[in-house]
Amino acid sequence: MGFSMWLKPARIDNAPKAPKHWQEIPHGGWWRDALARALEPHWETLFGHYMLSLGPLSHTLPNSCRIREQYRVGPGTAAHVHANYNALPFSENTVDAVLMAHVLEYASDPHSILREVDRVLRADGHVLLALTNPWSPTTFARVWPAWRKSPLLNTRLFGPARVSDWLNLMHYEVIHQGYFAAGAPIPAINDPEKGWGWLMRQWPSLQAGYYMVARKREWPITPVRLGASNHQKQRIALGASGVSTRTSD
Repeated sequence: MGFSMWLKPARIDNAPKAPKHWQEIPHGGWWRDALARALEPHWETLFGHYMLSLGPLSHTLPNSCRIREQYRVGPGTAAHVHANYNALPFSENTVDAVLMAHVLEYASDPHSILREVDRVLRADGHVLLALTNPWSPTTFARVWPAWRKSPLLNTRLFGPARVSDWLNLMHYEVIHQGYFAAGAPIPAINDPEKGWGWLMRQWPSLQAGYYMVARKREWPITPVRLGASNHQKQRIALGASGVSTRTSD
């Protein structure tokens, strides 16, 4: 397993199969609760009228968000709206927040999903992302063939720096970033925190997952007064030629 696994193109033909619910993931309840605790302090910063939860794992993630109109989008029986993530049936600039729990790492084209989310999101709206941490010791468990088929291990790997670059290119500001799941949720381990919990709490960057909260920024263009600009240029030119720009009383 070389470093090339983290440098593969974002767009591929065949994406890994995404889990339909938390129970498909080893220690899924533990993983879900860890993510819920990590996001809990950030819900109170969200405001607006409409929020979308993309993907089955987002649908059943507890949240205390004050946005009343919350719609579950994607496959699964819990979805309110069945749609592809890169073709959301919503108008432009109508949504205030979007939650994506482990969506991008199971997508064949994560860029197209982010662009579609950007289309429907209002200015100053928020995106909340949760992904598998490539730098966690859990990631290296995929070298074992018996564990490789686990939904948590059979996933694409996008590090925080790479996802942050994607968001920055789309004029998003990452206002919060952190890690969650201090343990090794491997199928053969009964307690994912045993032997790992203390170490990962001391070095959070080793935890199994990470999250980001990003805000969509749109800076207005400030018009420049052309007349004032030309007048200033004239004063500079006169000063440079040695001619006094002062006027007599």
